[in-house]
This record gives sequence, structure tokens and C-alpha cells, in this order.
Amino acid sequence: MVRRFLAAKQVIPKTLPQPGYGHFLTPLRKVVVDYDPYAQHQDGVRSWITRNFLSEAQKNPEVEFVLRPLRKGRSAVLRGLYVNGRDKVICVNRLDPQQVAQKFDILVNSSGAKIKHLKNNQLEAPPGAESARGIYSILHEHAKPTGGYII
Repeated sequence: MVRRFLAAKQVIPKTLPQPGYGHFLTPLRKVVVDYDPYAQHQDGVRSWITRNFLSEAQKNPEVEFVLRPLRKGRSAVLRGLYVNGRDKVICVNRLDPQQVAQKFDILVNSSGAKIKHLKNNQLEAPPGAESARGIYSILHEHAKPTGGYII
């Protein structure tokens, strides 16, 4: 049985072009919570669902929330589906309700973009930019100690 929760008396809003700061919709489109209703190691997920789930749904009316009970032996996960077609899956097995709330905040605040590794990226200067050591000229080799150049 799949339960779907939306905030009371609210539908998913359509995006209309509006100038200003109040027109931000999160890139998160849907949150699916998969959990085992009877597993002992998923107590934190169940208590987060009973305490915080409806308040989070009311805070984020543009996001669809789905609860899916799992078969016995499966791990509890939070799955975020984003507007750009990507998804992010976070395992919340054996976590406290506060830790589950932190993982949920990671889903809400994420853009859904692919993670880019910065470790091995090569930084290149734009064309026509000055090098780190300055501009070289042959005249620099023939500079006088008092100033000026020997020609």
C-alpha cells in the first residue's frame, strides 16, 4: 500500500515567470521514504515519520511525499527525485530521528546536479591572460642596474 501525502488544501504549484525573490521553487520534485514498518533497526525512521513527516510536508508544499513500506529485510532509504531527471538515494538504516532529519535536509537543499570532482581538474588561464610570472620581453635581459635598458 502506497500512501501519498501533500500539504493540506494545497496542490503542486505551476511555475509562472515572476520577477523577484519570492519565486524560488526547490529542484526537488518528489521524496519517497522506503521503510520496513516492523524492523527494529528502523525505529529512527519510523519515529521521524510520526513526528516530523507532516510538518516537513507542510513546509515544502511543492514537493510530493510518498511512504512505501518495504518487505522484511530491506534497508530504509530516502529517495529524492529532482526536476532535472536525476535522483539521490540516502540509506537511513540505524539512524536516529535527528540524523534522518539531517539527511532529509540534504535532499531538500540539493540541486540534483551530478557531483563534480574537483581534485584532478586542471585550472587553465583564459586566452590572452597574463602568466603567473608576468610578461617576458627580451629587453628584460639587458636591463641596467640603475634603470633603463642597454640596446
